[in-house]
Amino acid sequence: MEELNIVQINYWKEIRKEISITFESLHGLILLTHNSIEFSDLVDFLKNLRKNKEITILYISLINSYDHIKKTLQMFPLPSKKLFIVDCVSGFLLDHHDTADCVYRSPPSNLEEMKHLILDNIRWSNPNVIIVDSISQFINFTMPTEEELHDFYTFLRSVKEDTLNITRDAIILLYDDKMGSMKTLPTLFTDTIMKLEVIKEKPEWKD
Repeated sequence: MEELNIVQINYWKEIRKEISITFESLHGLILLTHNSIEFSDLVDFLKNLRKNKEITILYISLINSYDHIKKTLQMFPLPSKKLFIVDCVSGFLLDHHDTADCVYRSPPSNLEEMKHLILDNIRWSNPNVIIVDSISQFINFTMPTEEELHDFYTFLRSVKEDTLNITRDAIILLYDDKMGSMKTLPTLFTDTIMKLEVIKEKPEWKD
C-alpha cells in the first residue's frame, strides 16, 4: 500500500451560534470558499453581513449577469444594502449600456487586470465592501504552482494596500472549491477564511 504524506491540516469552525458576531466583525481581506452556490444563496450571506446596517457594496461579477442578479434581488431583496454591479458576463453584448447601478466590462484575463478593474470601479461606487465573484478562474488551490501562488499573494497585498481604508474596510473574494480539496490555504495577507457550504437534497415527499 502506497504511503501518503500529510500535505496540510486545516481546522474549520462551525459558527451558526456566533453568526451575528462573526458577520459584524468581518473586516479586512476575506476569502469565502463555497461549493458552487447560486447567487440566491449568496444573498443570504449578504443579508447577514452587518445585518440591518446600511452599507454600499461593489459586486464584481464574473459569474452572474446583471439581469440575473436583478431578478434574484426582486425575489430576495436586501433593503439595507445598496449594490453597484460590475457585469463582466454581458460586457461583450452591444445592446447593453451602463446604468446608475451597473457597468458592463470585459472580463479580466489575469489578476493584474482584476486589480485595475476593482480600482477603476471604486471611484464611481464609493463602496464600504467589495466583493469579487469569483477568483476561481485565476488560481486552483488544489494544486497551485509556485508562480500562481506568487502572483496571487502579490495581488492580495496590492489590493489590500490600495483599496482598504477607514470607510472601505472589507474586500471579499469568492472561491469555488468544487475543484477539490484546498491543499494550500492562502493565509498570507488574508484576515479571515470562511467556508460556506450549501447542501441541497430532493424532498422525500417529491419522490
